[in-house]
Amino acid sequence: METTYPLFTTGVIDGNLNLFYALFIGLMFGFIIERSGFGRSINIAPVFYFRNLKVSQMMISAILTTSTWIIIASYNGWIDYNQVFIPTTYLWPYLVGGALFGIGMSMSGWCPGTAIVGLATGKLDAAVFILGVIFGMYFYIDNFNYIIDFANSGNMGKYTIQEALGVDMYMAYIITVILGLGLVAFMRTMKSIRDKKGEDI
Repeated sequence: METTYPLFTTGVIDGNLNLFYALFIGLMFGFIIERSGFGRSINIAPVFYFRNLKVSQMMISAILTTSTWIIIASYNGWIDYNQVFIPTTYLWPYLVGGALFGIGMSMSGWCPGTAIVGLATGKLDAAVFILGVIFGMYFYIDNFNYIIDFANSGNMGKYTIQEALGVDMYMAYIITVILGLGLVAFMRTMKSIRDKKGEDI
């Protein structure tokens, strides 16, 4: 078989082995998150005030690294890009959900992934955050029938940069790199402005 990745969707491994790999990768991810210092809310919340850019720079670095390896693997036939999972984009609920997510993360200093890591290391505020997430999920599911039309609104299918701009995978990669580096430059500029003005900004 020339194309072997993704291993599960191309039939190289079965569902049970896929879950085992997922568990292993998840544990490694949690370990790296904790060792990087992102298992503490004090290192996450400052991103929203341009006081500490380590989290955002790590995320952008991860996006660019993953994109680079996908391009390399796709070019060499190691991965079937058409088998890579891309979620359906629902524009309006994504905008509202993203805004709520951002507000919650800026207020608490946690996202669901880092909160699990924080809980594993005994962070009380992470436990409170997770309780809030569970309550929010229950509230959403319990009231889903009332908002089902909104939840399915703005269906754009599997919408990517390629489709949005009508370019091929490689040009989309170049655009992704430019956007990522531009975002880093913007955030560093904002941090520099904030540092000069101190707490007044």
